[in-house]
Amino acid sequence: MKRLCLSLLGTWFLLIAPVVTQGVMAQGAIAQATAEDASAATLSADEKAFLEDHPTVSIAMMVEHPPFTVLGDGSGNGFEHDLLHLIAAKTGLRFEKTFGAWGDSFRRFRDGEVDVISSISYREDRTPFTLYTEPYYELPIFVFVRDDFGGYDGLEDLEGKRVGVIEDIFYVKDLEAVDGMELRRYGTYQEMTRALVLGEIDALVQNLTNINAVIKRRAYTNIRIAGELDLPGMNQEDLRFGITPDKPALRSIMQKGLDAITPAEWQALTARWLDVRAAATPGALPTIELTEAERAYLDRAGHIDICIDPNWMPFERFDEQGEHDGISADYFALFEQALGVDFRPLPVTTWSESVEALKAGRCELFSLAMRTPERESYAEFTDSYIRTPLVIATTADVAFIHGLDDLKGRKIAIPALYAFAELLRDDFPDLELVEVTDIDAGLAMVRSGEVFGYIGTLATIGYKLQTEYSGELRITGDTGKSWDMGVAVREDRPVLHGIMQKAVASITEEQRRDINNKWIAIRYDQRVDYTLLWQVSAVFVLLIVAGGLIYWKQANLKRQLEAAYERAERLAVTDKLTGIFNRHRLDQALREETRQAERYGEGFGVIILDIDHFKAINDRYGHRAGDTVLREFVDVLRHNCRQTDLLGRWGGEEFLIIAPHADKANLAAFTEKLRGAIETTPFTEAGRVTTSIGASLYRPGDTPDTLVKRADDALYDAKRQGRNTVAFR
Repeated sequence: MKRLCLSLLGTWFLLIAPVVTQGVMAQGAIAQATAEDASAATLSADEKAFLEDHPTVSIAMMVEHPPFTVLGDGSGNGFEHDLLHLIAAKTGLRFEKTFGAWGDSFRRFRDGEVDVISSISYREDRTPFTLYTEPYYELPIFVFVRDDFGGYDGLEDLEGKRVGVIEDIFYVKDLEAVDGMELRRYGTYQEMTRALVLGEIDALVQNLTNINAVIKRRAYTNIRIAGELDLPGMNQEDLRFGITPDKPALRSIMQKGLDAITPAEWQALTARWLDVRAAATPGALPTIELTEAERAYLDRAGHIDICIDPNWMPFERFDEQGEHDGISADYFALFEQALGVDFRPLPVTTWSESVEALKAGRCELFSLAMRTPERESYAEFTDSYIRTPLVIATTADVAFIHGLDDLKGRKIAIPALYAFAELLRDDFPDLELVEVTDIDAGLAMVRSGEVFGYIGTLATIGYKLQTEYSGELRITGDTGKSWDMGVAVREDRPVLHGIMQKAVASITEEQRRDINNKWIAIRYDQRVDYTLLWQVSAVFVLLIVAGGLIYWKQANLKRQLEAAYERAERLAVTDKLTGIFNRHRLDQALREETRQAERYGEGFGVIILDIDHFKAINDRYGHRAGDTVLREFVDVLRHNCRQTDLLGRWGGEEFLIIAPHADKANLAAFTEKLRGAIETTPFTEAGRVTTSIGASLYRPGDTPDTLVKRADDALYDAKRQGRNTVAFR
């Protein structure tokens, strides 16, 4: 079998053109000539019998594990999906895929709920419940930090630091054995990487490929690699398929399927997903099928005048020669090749000028813009091709900001006529917003103290902080919002809008990676010999000791105050008994989700759960036992909730879950999963406990009160039906 191995040398070369080396495994390998010609695996009689009895097997996969698996449209895509397709073609197996965070997928596999799990790494303590295939991918594990972390020489530099890891990752026990670091567990790579970017953790540990994919997709710019993870007996992550031990024939079938994949098929697979290619320049877009009317429009036009933001790197700008530069420029170069038309940026000096030019008809489209209600009055939008979070930049001495509510009564700079300015005014009327011409003007006002902070995209702020404001300003908070950006075409150009929608839709994943690799790269810790500097500086050591002691005391006090503030903030939204969110936080979240649903049409569900006969439990076993039941009930819910769900205590023995992006089918499956999990869990004090559940989906026009009222009515329907059941309204 061929397997893929990303070496440390290869990761350094990733900065220029990502390379994944191929090796041939000695044990179980097929001779090259045979493998090249093989079209199907040769199965034994026992293996054929297994296929007849089990034509379809279930496999647990991560919902977000780029580039190996990404849920996407619901069916999943990525390296592992294509790999499973090849195995199916070689063996005749069919795979029924289920998706979840790694911790959830791992527990379901360990408990025998699925036959196979992908992306599992070998550990001896997993062998009682796992039959492993040989690795299909190997890569080193790195420590990632923000640019402001300082030097890193090994794990000792993480003492006293908050370090992010994926829940149940195979090396988590080894990290737990390292003294001094505070491990924080996350369900997804996206959540963990975002926490590092925003300063909620100081470092994270993960393989390069996963974090690289997240960085490129989210346009993060303030992360670098500190060094390779150095743990005894562990130097890389091996990705395998794991099979339950009661199905040895399935393990041998999957291994034969892997062994039967030819070198040419491996090459095609890796070229698509793992950046294995000779050059890192974007290829041409696929042929775009235009209608006669669309082709005639372009022929008549000759060229298309476009408007850009002249100072918005790394997204776009006019460079020193007045040329369109940045991420959007590379995308529009592809569009020019595919459509055979010249896109000409209109010379402007501010974004406001571009907005006025589009409205006046001096240009026909924005190269990159976010949809807002006000803009929809004069422009039509394509699907987005870039997404980036919105964050808050302040002076370096400001403590971490937990959200936009922390900014009430403070002056916040925002670029005039930017999309999020309109949204912030609607959603947060208490903010004192100060419009500025561009990011330079806004950050300059932050530095001078004229405003408290500046809100903008993570990519653009990170770009500026690295190049112009290092050490003076920093990203101190997350707005909780992201910016999805596409092409915006004047509303009186419907034919052009159709053309641009086709162009955006034709962008390939490979081209996205190429462009992102060019503009948004992981940076590596560069070592410098400071010997001479220290020799010269030694003369001044005695002069700065006193000042250093004073600074240390002030910094220590600042850390204590920040920690106390963070604890107070957590307590304000946390239920003391169970440790989950309280009613106050749930009310906030319901308002936020309702606003999102009204503005963007994103559906969500509300679930209310009530412990059946809880009064009888208190009366029989006592209130202390009742408290234990409440805590264990919450543990079961936590174990079965998705990473995106928000769980809180609604009151007494009632609990509420907000389930984003839900429809009737998956909400029904989710609530039934919760009901069954409670029923089958033995409770320490009360034995068997059941729950009644009411659920409802957001409908246009709903308020938080009307939605919760329907879910509450559904809960009482469930109780009237005999309890231990689910009802919908």
